[in-house]
Amino acid sequence: MLSRAHLLRRSHVLNRQSPLLNTLTRAFASRGLQEERTKQVIEEIKKLEYQLESKSKQKSASFERVDEEDIASIYKELAAPIPVKPKISTDYLEKLRIKFLDTRQQQQIGEDQQLAQLPSDTHVEASKDAPATTATTTAETAGHLSIQDFEQLIYANALAKRPLEAEKAFDLMTSYNITPSLRSVNHLMDAYANTNNVEQAVATFKRVDQLGLKPDIFTYGTLVKAFVTNKRLDDAFVIFEKMKDASIIPSQPIFSNLISGCLKANKVEKAWEVFDSMRLSYHQPDEVSFTLMLHACAKRGEVERALNLFEDMAGYQLYPTDVTFNVLINACAKRPDYYNEAFSLLDQMQTSYGFQPDKITYNTLLTACSRKKDLKQARLILQAMWQDVEKNGSDSLLKPDSTTYTNLFWCYASYHPMASKDKKQQESKTASTTTALSTERHLLPVSVPSKRSLVVKEAEWLFKQMDQDVEITPALLTSYLTLHISQKQTSKCVDIYTKLFNQHGVEKDAFTFQQMLQLCYNTKDKTLAWKVWEDYQDFLESRTKQFDETHAASEIERKAIEAEKNALAIKEGWKDHQQQHMAVLMANTLARSNDTKNALSILTSELRRSSSMQAPRLREMMPVYNKCIQLEDEPTKKELVRICIQDLRRPGNSKYRRVNRTD
Repeated sequence: MLSRAHLLRRSHVLNRQSPLLNTLTRAFASRGLQEERTKQVIEEIKKLEYQLESKSKQKSASFERVDEEDIASIYKELAAPIPVKPKISTDYLEKLRIKFLDTRQQQQIGEDQQLAQLPSDTHVEASKDAPATTATTTAETAGHLSIQDFEQLIYANALAKRPLEAEKAFDLMTSYNITPSLRSVNHLMDAYANTNNVEQAVATFKRVDQLGLKPDIFTYGTLVKAFVTNKRLDDAFVIFEKMKDASIIPSQPIFSNLISGCLKANKVEKAWEVFDSMRLSYHQPDEVSFTLMLHACAKRGEVERALNLFEDMAGYQLYPTDVTFNVLINACAKRPDYYNEAFSLLDQMQTSYGFQPDKITYNTLLTACSRKKDLKQARLILQAMWQDVEKNGSDSLLKPDSTTYTNLFWCYASYHPMASKDKKQQESKTASTTTALSTERHLLPVSVPSKRSLVVKEAEWLFKQMDQDVEITPALLTSYLTLHISQKQTSKCVDIYTKLFNQHGVEKDAFTFQQMLQLCYNTKDKTLAWKVWEDYQDFLESRTKQFDETHAASEIERKAIEAEKNALAIKEGWKDHQQQHMAVLMANTLARSNDTKNALSILTSELRRSSSMQAPRLREMMPVYNKCIQLEDEPTKKELVRICIQDLRRPGNSKYRRVNRTD
């Protein structure tokens, strides 16, 4: 074995480096430094070459020196805000190159021409007070009449909406051995259809088979019109299918009647199906069809789709009428982002076609003002209507009516007054008070009210200024009530609700109760909420009794009652989903008053009462849910969660969602 000292000496020798190894190490180190210096020199040379090349290019190019004013203008343009491009250009109608047709001036002329075309030997008069000659015709006169004379006589009574006289003329044909023709039967059906007597129209339709005649397109078209007029849309489509099965091509008026019926029943998708079917398989749409579909777009605020339809209408070389323009403006008025475009269309129609807006046009623009919360423009529209009435008197087309004041009060309701802090503006407002918006009979201050109390005061003055011939409707009084609620003048709301409706003999509708319940929710007034809720339940019970179908003797009567009920429910606001909204609002109002038990009871009782009403979503019941947590009412909370539809996502702002959630 080696000794310990020997091992230590051997390790010392191994650790010591030789002189040759030290020399090689220093050589390689100096070589690395040289390479780094070489790289630095190459990079410096490249920079110098780039600088020389750029200087040579600058000398070869002849640049003009930019003035300081040019530099300032460039900076100004860059800093200026980008102007908002209008969605409808100012020459939109001129580019389409369409022709405008105003039907308002020709309506009376058209009626006179229609009556003038009636045969003189039938002695038909246009007045409703003087019925057409029918059964009183003498035997000598009847003996000289032909089948064409009787057809024209029945047609004249159909136009004058005198079905009984038309029936007598029809019976008179058989008395003198004249076989009724299909045209005479069609005219008799039209007489009943024009007076909404669908039962007699169907009975007359059955006579076609009894007389051995074959129905034609006018027979089916008249029956479709009768069903649509009586809001029996399903039966109208049954006749429509029978007509196609009989290899009869439906005409454009038939399609227009079906589309109109779909829109009145709020079946917009069905209306588009009928329109597309006509467009692709049967006929090119006419002005009436396009106008109806523009109205369908306006119902849903589909302005872009409406503009595309309008351009298609121009491509077919059709003449837009005053109704078409009003509907197109209405489509823009439904969308606040198309607010300026609605007035732009009006200006283009006035300048390009000499179109004079009527009362419907201004009422539509008032609707746009209410959605945009532009009370200033609404007051200018009212001033223009007043001035036109004072200028033209009874011939004015702009006399404000019930719809005008209803939309105007909605403008006052949606307006948020902002007090100006600029002293100069305040001085100018106080200096001139009655110059811009004053007429001989009416007087409004120039400045828009700057306080909620002043908004209500001006609206109350307008309510008193309404003419006596203006019809006081539930919609008018509801809008008047709503402006007091939105402007937080709660002291007068109860008086309007309890006294003003009774004073004018106007029955409250579901929209009225909804606005009052919203007031109770805002003010946490539990007592008033119960009173409004009881009135609402009485209202629903009266409507149920009014449309009780147990006394209906036939299927036709039952369908007629159902159609009338559906139409009135849409008008007054008590469809199933609206009743559900009222129940949710009442439950949340009670919850805000710490009455969670009755809130849940209201909700469950409404679900039991109406089998068609769907359970509300839990996010709609958050006031009740949160109040149960606050009051530690665990049983009510569990029952509420059980009966409500659970949301897929937890309500709340997803921005602050917890990252450690397991659901």
